[in-house]
Amino acid sequence: MSEALYIGWDVSTSAIGVCAKLPGGTTLKFHVIFPKGETHLEKHQNARAQIMAFMQRLEGEGPFTHFVEDCISGFSGVTTRQTLQKVAQMNAVCSLILSDTGTVVHIPPVSTKRIMALKVLDGETKKDAVVRMCRAAEPEFPYRLTAEGNWVKGTDDMADAWLLAEAGGRMMRGEATLLAHGPKTKTRRPKRPPGEPRPVKPRKGRTRIPVPETGV
Repeated sequence: MSEALYIGWDVSTSAIGVCAKLPGGTTLKFHVIFPKGETHLEKHQNARAQIMAFMQRLEGEGPFTHFVEDCISGFSGVTTRQTLQKVAQMNAVCSLILSDTGTVVHIPPVSTKRIMALKVLDGETKKDAVVRMCRAAEPEFPYRLTAEGNWVKGTDDMADAWLLAEAGGRMMRGEATLLAHGPKTKTRRPKRPPGEPRPVKPRKGRTRIPVPETGV
């Protein structure tokens, strides 16, 4: 990857966190997009309009490299499956839109966490840990609380986008890769000595009774 202005995108159906960084790693801008619409199509169209408006404000700062969190493929339960499907749709739409303005790189969540050495302290959630880490590294991070003491909507999305941008920047500089433990290697079983019979696995729920050998 060549040096370029790079942007982290934390995509969901309700909010899209954005963090743009200069080639040297300095944060240029935090932003959050709230897709609006009654239907999936309306939300996708609105997200496109807001993304393009944001990119136009960065015109002249390119070329761009976009780091987008890869979708989680596993799920359990109907509600979770439906939610992941909606997120995957929005993720695909955003990735397609961003591909018109530069290179799109998808980073699995586990890789982002590993690259950034994210640690969740006792009593914290993962989002708590990301916001804490972002605030410690970025004094200008737009952190505000509501009257009830909760984050202002979009705070954690921007922090997640920062985490993606930071991980992506380290990849661009050659300081990290997507491979967690290097290439996989196959482990071969030791060969049986000549003449040794193949072991027979007993069936579950049954006890194998050895049969004494008899001469012929």
